[in-house]
Amino acid sequence: MRTSTVWTAALLFASIYPAAAEDGEHLAMARVRLSTEPAVAKGCTKVGKVSDDNVKDLRKKIVRDGGDTAILTFSTENMSTIHAEVYRCPPARSPAQKK
Repeated sequence: MRTSTVWTAALLFASIYPAAAEDGEHLAMARVRLSTEPAVAKGCTKVGKVSDDNVKDLRKKIVRDGGDTAILTFSTENMSTIHAEVYRCPPARSPAQKK
């Protein structure tokens, strides 16, 4: 009886873990800041460049590169492709920390 309980728990955990990892990626993607203004990345560290023709896929690439902010540009040759310079910015300071 104990063995079946352990296996059931292990299978349950194995089925939940990928969903939890995916939720983390979705949360990180939702926090990505997109802008066309270079000043938004002031004080941030550039980590790379990515491009895609789909915003959701672009956000995934930004997160996988370790970024949380991207400065977007568009090519006049292929306007469906979004180019992004990827940055990792320091966490925003709360008002209490600014004093």
